[in-house]
Amino acid sequence: MSGTGSLVCTLGMLCPAIGMLLTRRVTKEGYALTGKDSVMLGISLKEGKIIFFIIALLLPWIINELSCMIKILLDSGCFSKDLGEAMTGDKRYPFVYPLMAIVSGAFISIGGLGEELGWRGYMMPKLINITGKRKALLTGGIIWGIWHWPLTYMGHNFGTDYKGYPYLGFAAMCLLCVISGTVLTFLTMKSGSIWPAAIFHAIGNASPTILRFFIDESRITGAMAKPFVSFLIYLIPYAFFALICFVIFLKSNKE
Repeated sequence: MSGTGSLVCTLGMLCPAIGMLLTRRVTKEGYALTGKDSVMLGISLKEGKIIFFIIALLLPWIINELSCMIKILLDSGCFSKDLGEAMTGDKRYPFVYPLMAIVSGAFISIGGLGEELGWRGYMMPKLINITGKRKALLTGGIIWGIWHWPLTYMGHNFGTDYKGYPYLGFAAMCLLCVISGTVLTFLTMKSGSIWPAAIFHAIGNASPTILRFFIDESRITGAMAKPFVSFLIYLIPYAFFALICFVIFLKSNKE
């Protein structure tokens, strides 16, 4: 994506936060940083809540590494031990990149914060109160997915060269947002803060991984070469961790 396109996307990610602020003004809910019905900008590391910040820092890396590992297992010919050095000119860079993504995501999460203030900080608590957790995670994920449809139509997520374009892409984006939204809602509600979700979101957008520097895309042929298939591979580990978050989230509700 061009520099202008990236800027437009970043500004677009601030829209949910702006919508939340305007809505709170209209409804007179106020802008408390912590507590019930708050903006959830506060941070508390007591009662073991630090674990949710650690998950936010590391889980995006783990998910991306696992998806690359699956891709290599499905098509071992794409693995190249020399590619990392050839791409970067520095053999150590692939091993530093995930750390750079984590640090930048932790401290420069403006876009992620803009989305999470609106979606997980405001929309999801409302939906959970109205419909319960199960329906809220599904409904909220679909709403978030629909919000991404203009980018999906332009080919940002899966390109445009796939059967069923753009409708299959629309459905896939909603599926991704249900899965991703489950993890992000879990982090937000369990920590009582929007920051773990914002950090997770920002780091996930940076796609931290070491193995991707050793995958030669030019060696991948057939269906595996399609962006849509790569997306489905990415969903496998993501869905696994989302299921864990979902089960724990529902269990905490019963308690």
